[in-house]
Parts: sequence; C-alpha cells; structure tokens
Amino acid sequence: MNNGIIVDENQKANFSLPCDFPIRVYETNLQEKPYGYNGWHWHDEFQLCVVQEGAICMTVQKKEYLLETGEGIFINAGLLHMTHPIQGHNARYLCINIHPVMFSFFRGSLLEQKYFLPYIQNGGFFAVPLKPDAEWQLEVLKRQNILSGLMEKQEPGYELEVYIHLISIWKDLVLNADVSGQVEFSVFRHEEIKEIITYIQQHYAGHISLQDIASSLHISKSGCCRLFKQALNCTILDYLTEYRIQKSLTLLTGTDKSVTQIAYDVGFSCVSYYIKKFNLTMHMTPGAYRKMKQPVSRKAHNA
Repeated sequence: MNNGIIVDENQKANFSLPCDFPIRVYETNLQEKPYGYNGWHWHDEFQLCVVQEGAICMTVQKKEYLLETGEGIFINAGLLHMTHPIQGHNARYLCINIHPVMFSFFRGSLLEQKYFLPYIQNGGFFAVPLKPDAEWQLEVLKRQNILSGLMEKQEPGYELEVYIHLISIWKDLVLNADVSGQVEFSVFRHEEIKEIITYIQQHYAGHISLQDIASSLHISKSGCCRLFKQALNCTILDYLTEYRIQKSLTLLTGTDKSVTQIAYDVGFSCVSYYIKKFNLTMHMTPGAYRKMKQPVSRKAHNA
C-alpha cells in the first residue's frame, strides 16, 4: 500500500527564485504526479496555497489540514510537508512561494524585531489554514488571487502592487493567527529528519544500512528509527523502498533497460522483491507500468 512517504525528485525543492524579486507562482495537479500525490519535501520559502479544484489533505510536520475548493493554507519556511488528494476528488492547487526576505524589512529595524523575527522563530507558527468563512482569512485568500494575477500579467508597477499585498497578508497572519495550540518544531526534530532523507536520496542506489544512516547523524540506530517513525509515521525501510520504486519509474519510462537492470540500478538486490514491492505500491507490475506510460507513437510502432 502506498503510504505517501516519498519525497519528490528533489526533496529540498529548488524553485530558483530570482534574487531581485524572490516570488514564484505555480500550479500543482496531483493527477499528474506519478504516485498521485505531492510527497514529503521542504523549501526555504514561505508558501501560500489555495485549492482550485477538488479537496486535499495537506500534512505539515505531523499535523493534517483538510482543505476544500476555495480554501488555503500558509506554511512557514523550511518545514516538511506533503499533499494527498482526498479520495474521490481530482485535486489542483495554486502555490505562491515567497522568500522570507520579502517580509524582513531591514536588519535591526523595529518592524523586523516586532513583526518578523518573533514569528519566523516561533515554533508554533508553522501552518495557518485559511477558510473563506473567517473574514480576515477570506481577505488573505482574495489577496493571494490578486497576487497570482499581478505576477502573471506583470504590468508596469506590478512589483509595488505585489509588495503591498504581501505586507497586508503578513499583517493579517501575525495579528490574527492563533498558534497557541500548535506543536513546537523541536518535538519532531525536523532538521535531523531532513538529514536522514538527504542521506537516503544520495545513497539509495547502493547498499544502505541503518548503521550508516545513524552514524551520519551521530545517534543510535534505535534513536534514528524512533525519530523517523515519530515524524513521518513510517519506517526508514518503508521510505527507502518506496523511494527506490519512485526512482525506477523514470528508468522504466525513459530508458530501454530491462526490469532486472533497473531493479539493480535503484538499489534492489533481488528482482523478485522489487517486482513484489512495485506491485504493492503501484498496483501493477513494472512491465505493465512501462507499457501504460509508453508514448502513443511508440505504442503504434510496436504494434
């Protein structure tokens, strides 16, 4: 069964934001994802998301937020998060990624000290759901829609308009968001989780032992397992196995390598075990997946 534990192609998403105006708007359609969801990842930017179609479950750290069409969420920078469609729904959502420097004013300023640092450094200020039935949250959702339009058209002076709306959004967030009931970042030690994920992604193609991973973090094997399980609700082996399967998808659709060679290339030492796990995850064999994903022209040629 697919548990939604995979981190996307680059677990630390690199959005290549322009240095002079670090904002990016993009759309995610979960149907276009190989697994049908957006796996665990993080980035250095704040993120504003709004659901455009269907319904999603956004998990930030370990807390789940159920969002329907027209609802959204603010996610603080550097946090592990993932998105599942709610069963029976096609899910599409718009994201605006904003580097924190856009809100930090200038170093040492009263605005930075009073309205920026206390929040970006606050362990409880990690995610704020946005619902249209709350007046201030509806205002944030409206401004997010305006922002995406401004960024798309880029008419003269749009940068000033964007900045005005960003500051208004930040004001609404810091003055209205109730973070008293949220869990501190430190409970999940998310930086160490990122190190485990990064180590696995860098070494997945070879032999990886639990001792190797634990040693890279300078903690015990039992502590490493407990930490990972607590944070992501899965074992390290489960994560590693599904990540290897994810990496094999590209090889199945982008190369003519045999299933056996692909299994070895992504770190499986036993082909039958790879096929078994692939079947459990993708509900089909590697060969069936390859055939399904073949371009129409190639299918016609093979016929």
